[in-house]
Amino acid sequence: MSARREINTLIDLARKVGQAFCDKNTFQETSSDPIIQEWKYQGAKFRMNFQKTQSDEIAIENCYAQMRKKLTELNLGAPSESSMRLVSNFAKVEELILLDELWEELDANNQS
Repeated sequence: MSARREINTLIDLARKVGQAFCDKNTFQETSSDPIIQEWKYQGAKFRMNFQKTQSDEIAIENCYAQMRKKLTELNLGAPSESSMRLVSNFAKVEELILLDELWEELDANNQS
């Protein structure tokens, strides 16, 4: 996957997860370069800078590593299959699926 496509995929997934999990009315995103996403989850602040024009593979790997770290700090780790089966609320299942997609992307980058 090209570096530009890789970072755009991460930005899109991070946006969806941020909008799904953020405390009410706390999601904000700038549309310039860098793109900055800010939101709160259970009162804790999340802030991530994405350099869309970045093509350096090391910088992209650092961005992915930073995303993994920030999500872990917010206790938004990858959901387990059993936790997804236990949830009966459809909206909550959709949130967990989004989070799982983001973690799959982050893990794919970590293994390459």
